[in-house]
Amino acid sequence: MIMKTLLRLFFIIPVLLIALGLSAQEPVKPESINAGQLEEKIEQLGGQADADIDFSEMVDEMLQYISNPINLNKASERELRQLQLNDLQINNLTSYVQKYGQLTSIYELGMVEGFDSTLAIAISPFITFELQPEGAKINLKNLSRYGRHQIITRYQQILQEQTGFSPISDSALALKPNSRYLGGPERLYVRYGYSFYNRIRFGVTMEKDPGEIFLRGPDSLKKGFDFYSAHFYYTGNKFLKHLALGDYHLAFGQGLTMYSSLAFGKSPGAITNRRIAQPVKPNTGVNENLFMRGAAATITPFRNTDLTLFYSDKKVDANITGSDSLNAESLFISSLQETGYHRTPRELEGKNAIEQKVYGGNIQTRVKMFRLGATAYHTKLGAELTRKDYLYNQFDFRGKELTNFGMDFAAILRSLTFFGEVAGSDNGGKAMLLGATATPDPHVAISAVYRNYGKDYQSFFSNAFAEGSRNANEKGLYIGIFTQLHRKWSFSAYADHFRFSWLRFRVDSPSRGSEYLSQLTWNPNRRAEVQFRYRYQQKQLNPSGGTGYTDFPEPETRQNARVHLSFKPTQDITLKSRIETTWWFMPGFENRTGFLIYQDIIYNDPEKPWLLNARYALFDTDSYNERLYAYESDVLYAFSIPSYYYKGSRFYLMGKYSFGRRLDLWVRYALTQYANKQKIGSGLDEIDGNQKSEIKVQIRLRF
Repeated sequence: MIMKTLLRLFFIIPVLLIALGLSAQEPVKPESINAGQLEEKIEQLGGQADADIDFSEMVDEMLQYISNPINLNKASERELRQLQLNDLQINNLTSYVQKYGQLTSIYELGMVEGFDSTLAIAISPFITFELQPEGAKINLKNLSRYGRHQIITRYQQILQEQTGFSPISDSALALKPNSRYLGGPERLYVRYGYSFYNRIRFGVTMEKDPGEIFLRGPDSLKKGFDFYSAHFYYTGNKFLKHLALGDYHLAFGQGLTMYSSLAFGKSPGAITNRRIAQPVKPNTGVNENLFMRGAAATITPFRNTDLTLFYSDKKVDANITGSDSLNAESLFISSLQETGYHRTPRELEGKNAIEQKVYGGNIQTRVKMFRLGATAYHTKLGAELTRKDYLYNQFDFRGKELTNFGMDFAAILRSLTFFGEVAGSDNGGKAMLLGATATPDPHVAISAVYRNYGKDYQSFFSNAFAEGSRNANEKGLYIGIFTQLHRKWSFSAYADHFRFSWLRFRVDSPSRGSEYLSQLTWNPNRRAEVQFRYRYQQKQLNPSGGTGYTDFPEPETRQNARVHLSFKPTQDITLKSRIETTWWFMPGFENRTGFLIYQDIIYNDPEKPWLLNARYALFDTDSYNERLYAYESDVLYAFSIPSYYYKGSRFYLMGKYSFGRRLDLWVRYALTQYANKQKIGSGLDEIDGNQKSEIKVQIRLRF
């Protein structure tokens, strides 16, 4: 009865609020719709990764545009994509400027098909219509006068005691040294950055994860932060286009040959599948193994031709299995690690265990609307990579050296764009991706992607569009559509069918699957947005849950339905409501279900130096397998995408206060309570109790 009442209130109250909003005449500035699209992508990526990942590098460049807006009349495709515009909007904007000349104000932007007043206001903080500002010329005087410095410090901690931090006797610890964490429960983060009109950037990032040693520890252990990263980056418009020193990222083509950073895959936007990446960019995140360290430069030796050369030499984490008895220097490693955790003696053994060298280049040339690129690079490990032999991993890389090469292209023919990439590894493995986007009408955009990744294709840095976690052993066809049905209604959908021609983990035979998603969005006025979403996923798994072998994997089916409302009853208050349900089916098992319902309240008065953001959520799932994910507002450069599972509630409250224009303070508290659990987590992260809470404090200084 209580659940039915909650559901009724969830639907009735928003409808009444919208009805009131329909008659309101007071103009208000809506919350950024583009920020909402970015949240959706991060939410989906976080759910797929199911790990503690730093997404700051994916939004860092967009945040830079607040201080240095994009000239919309001169913007490149990559810059427009950073604004979360889709292919339909980019195509219509480019055509409008070519046909009618340069835009002069944000009001004229509303005349472009696909841009209404809501979207125009949403992107207004990131755009300009003016030429390069005075003082943008690089010299010592301007660097000192117009350069901007930023220092961020953050402290966060789970307040309940976890097993890894609980007391233990010295004798017990001596017998089981990996039964406790070596450091304290706090997570510490410090970041310094300098920026000059997005043309020159340099900075340092430092982090300590919970359980890692900080400052004090045994003499044999390194003191200070566990992770350090530094970068210098320059971008220009003439011969030297990009220069990166220190830690950086590389991204070429569609990511099949080289893409060293995180990337979005399938999303509710449905048609934003073509990668338009910056070839070289600084690393500002704390994903401790997902970056290059060394130098990279992009030059223009000929007109319309860019050449990028890069060299990286860094230590990476690995699991060491032993050494050759005849040569003590010949180490063997069973796997490379990407978690970045160094909390126990066993984890510390693998920290910076081996050297990884990467060197190569990329060349890109443009002829009118046709682009062609080629990439080649060599990776060399400091130790032999071996693996335990299983049927599903017999085509995975083994050895010390690997060479990768590939070619990519893009051709734009008015409203039709073709793109693709073919890649290979020196063991004979091959991979291919082909795609197209079309805007046959100013109100319609269509996207298609076909991929065929060989089971023996090997790469350390491939991160192209895929269903699986690696670009290997997969064939698939994806089709997406976006249409503006009406000024207030839009619809997007995609269908993806894929096959795995070889065995996979927990799948003892070739298998297949499919995924469908549809979303209907209604904007009744500038104050409100309502989304209706349905998602269907099916994959084949061993019915035994991973034990034993079977030639007959069973289909595992998941379905999700969601209604999400964002509404501004006043200029200062934003309400966000969501209800989501999930169903899980698999032959031989009982059907399982779950739901999530939450309410957000955001208070942000531009005239006041503070803002508040709060959420209360209720959830109930039959097991962890039906977990649901929801993006949460967090402090700057931090991300929270918790999984909701079992039965309970979650609450968080975040406040920000600005002491003038130079100093900002964030405080965030989150609490999860379970109604049917007396222990939370497992292993060293286990909490004895039914509550888990976290405090987070961050300070930013700008000058």
